[in-house]
Amino acid sequence: MESKQSETGWMYMLRTIQQHHVQLSLIADQKANILLACNSIILSLSLSRMDFIKVYWCTYSMLSASVISMLLALLVVAPLSLKKKRPQPDDSNFNLLFFDHFTTLPFNQFLDRMFSTMETSEQVQEAMVKDIYQIGKVLTTRKYLFLKGSSSVFMLGVIVSIILLVIQTMQ
Repeated sequence: MESKQSETGWMYMLRTIQQHHVQLSLIADQKANILLACNSIILSLSLSRMDFIKVYWCTYSMLSASVISMLLALLVVAPLSLKKKRPQPDDSNFNLLFFDHFTTLPFNQFLDRMFSTMETSEQVQEAMVKDIYQIGKVLTTRKYLFLKGSSSVFMLGVIVSIILLVIQTMQ
């Protein structure tokens, strides 16, 4: 009974962690989409009224911030599949559970490697832990980094634009 509980315990833990990371990725994508929508509205409204508001520097600062924020938000949701960075099947960074890696293998080789990985619980654990680690690396070094940059640029753009508007209207 002890071994059956410990067997299901690690599976439950790894599955929960993996699902948590996937949820964090979805949250980052949703926030990036919100930033894209807000900045698109600001950009389209500002551009449609440029003849009326061209004398206000706050407009230009907000437009600049919106464009930069949109570009950073696009980097959050854009798929990352740089072929030159893809590890080879014999590389230690090769992830048999990640589609961008395993699709380089012919089906029969993929099937053999999957069955080989599923032979022991230690190999399954190692594959899942590697997948969790690589998802976490993408979240840290890419999605949340660009999301933070996009949010910061947007906030700074709003603050600077309001300050410029106040200064310009007081003159």
